[in-house]
Amino acid sequence: MTRDETAFAAAVASAADHLLVIAPPGCGKTELLARRSVHLVSGLEPYQRILALTYSNKARANLETRLREALGWDRLRRLVAVRNFHGHAAELIKAHGTTLGIDPASSLPDRQTLKRAMAPVIDGLSPKDSAELQSRIEADLRAAKQGPRTDAQVLEWLQRNACPEALVVEVDRQVSGALHYDDLLRHAQRLIRVPQIAALYQVHYGAVLVDEFQDLSPQQLDLALRSCGTRRTFVGDPLQGIYSWTGARPVQVERRLRRLCGEPNGLGVSYRSSPRVLDVVNAVAESLGGHPLQADPEGSWHEGGVASFGTFGTGADEAKFVVEMSQEILKKHPNQTIGVIARMGWRRELVDEAFEQTQLRVIRWDRVIEDPALLRILVAARDRLGSKSGDVESFRREVLAGVDVADEDTRADLEAAVDLLVEQAGGAAGFRSVLDQLMDPDTDTAIPAGVHLLNAHVGKGQQFDWVFIPGFEDGHIPSFLAKGSAQELEEKRILLVMLSRARHGVIVTSARGLISRAGRPYTTTRSPYADLIEAAAGSDLAAVIAQVERYAPDGDQSGRGVAVSTAHDEFAS
Repeated sequence: MTRDETAFAAAVASAADHLLVIAPPGCGKTELLARRSVHLVSGLEPYQRILALTYSNKARANLETRLREALGWDRLRRLVAVRNFHGHAAELIKAHGTTLGIDPASSLPDRQTLKRAMAPVIDGLSPKDSAELQSRIEADLRAAKQGPRTDAQVLEWLQRNACPEALVVEVDRQVSGALHYDDLLRHAQRLIRVPQIAALYQVHYGAVLVDEFQDLSPQQLDLALRSCGTRRTFVGDPLQGIYSWTGARPVQVERRLRRLCGEPNGLGVSYRSSPRVLDVVNAVAESLGGHPLQADPEGSWHEGGVASFGTFGTGADEAKFVVEMSQEILKKHPNQTIGVIARMGWRRELVDEAFEQTQLRVIRWDRVIEDPALLRILVAARDRLGSKSGDVESFRREVLAGVDVADEDTRADLEAAVDLLVEQAGGAAGFRSVLDQLMDPDTDTAIPAGVHLLNAHVGKGQQFDWVFIPGFEDGHIPSFLAKGSAQELEEKRILLVMLSRARHGVIVTSARGLISRAGRPYTTTRSPYADLIEAAAGSDLAAVIAQVERYAPDGDQSGRGVAVSTAHDEFAS
C-alpha cells in the first residue's frame, strides 16, 4: 500500500470525533466521503442519520451518486440526508420558523427573488450603471446578513454601512414579509442557536460530512457545527477557495477547523488527471504555496496526456479551433466528455456560436433547459399528464410536485425552465408542441458524453476528459473585476480550479484581437499568468492536433482519425 493509500484508508476509518482532510483536485475527496459514510453508519443509533452538506446542487448530485454506490439505495434513503446549505436552512425554517414569527406555509425564496426585488430600484439606469448598482446592493445585503441578526439589527447595519438602495430593498422586504435567499442562512443560524432546537438536530444526526469546507462562510460553518455535535468530517482544499464574493472565508474557516480537529490528513495523489495535465496544475498550485500532486502510478494515459498553450489572431479563429478539435475527438470517441470553460460568459460567446453551427451534442450549463437532470423531470411530468400537459399551470404544478420542500435551487431552476419553454412556444397556445419536442436525456450520468459549455465557478467539483480554456488574456484571466491583492489571489485559485477539471488533456488558448460590444476591434493584453502556463504546458497547438489524431483512451491506440482543417496561421509559429 502506498503512502497516499495509507492516508486515504486512515481517514476513511478514523476514530477521531472531528476529522479534517485536505484533498487537492482529483485526489478522491468524494470517494473518501462515500467510504467514510459506510464506516460511520455502523455507529449510528437506530433513530439517527448522517447529514451530508455540500455547497451546490451539482456537488450534491455528485456526492449523492457516490453515496448510493457505496451504501446502496435503501441505506442511503434511510440513513443519509444529502443537502446543500440553503436546503438544510430551508428545512430548519419550515420546521421551526414559527419560533421567529415566520409562517411555515410562506413561500421560500430562490436565487431570483432578490433580483426581482431590485428591479424597481435599478429600473431606467444604463446597463453599466444597473449592473454596478445591482452588484453593490447584493454585496451590502449579503454582508448585513452574514450573521444571526434580527430584522431590526439588519436595518441598523444597513443604515450605518450600506448604499441607500440596499436599505430601500430590505425595508420593502420586511414590510411585505417576504424572504430573500440570504435570509435563509441568517434565520437558520438564529434557529440553530436556540439550545432546544440544536439539541433536536444533534440527537437526530449522529454524524456530519461537510464537502468543500473552503467554500464555507463562517455562518455556514456555524450551522454545520451546531447541527451535529459529534463525528464531524470536513473535506476540502484551501487552494480551491473561489467563493469569497458569496461570503466564503477559506483562511478563517480552515483556522477554526484546525483548532477543532487538529492537524489535517493530507492526500497527494491525483486519480483524475494525466501527468501532462498535472504539470500545469502543479505549476499554479506551487505558485499559490501548495504541494505538487503525483499522478496515479497505475493510471493509463495515452502518451502521458496533453497540456498546451497557444495564441490565435482573432477570437473567431480560436473558436474555430476549439470546435474542430472537439469534432475530431468525438468523431473517433463519441463517449468522451469535453468541457469548454471560460472565466466569464462574455468571453465564451464566439465559441458558443460556433458550436451552434455543428451537429454535436452540446450542453450549455447556463441554460436550465439543457441540464439532463432537469430535462428528465420535465419529460416525466409531460408523460404523466399526457393530453393535459398543454396547460401551462397544470404542467408547472406537476413538475414541482415531486421537488423536496428544502430544495429551493432545483425548484427555481424548474420554474425558470417552464418559463423558458413558454417563451419558446410564443405563449400558452404553442406550449404543447414545444413540450413534445423534449427528448429524454437517456442517461443518468451527471456529465453525459459530448461538449459542455460552462463558466469557471459552476465547474467546481466536475471533471471532463478534455478541457479547453479560451480567452487567456488579461481582463478575462484574471478578470478585470478583480481589485486588490486578495481578489487577485483568488483569480489564480479560479485558474487552478479550471485547469484541474481535465482528465486527459487541457488546452489553453488566447486571441490577440477581439471585437467589443460596440463592434469595435481591439488588441488584447497578454495574461500575467501566460508565462507560467506556457512554460508548464511545454507543447504548442500543432502538437495537440497531432496527438488528437493518434488519441486512443485507456491505452487503445488502434483508432485513427481524419485530418483536421485549420482556418488560422498562428499556432504553427
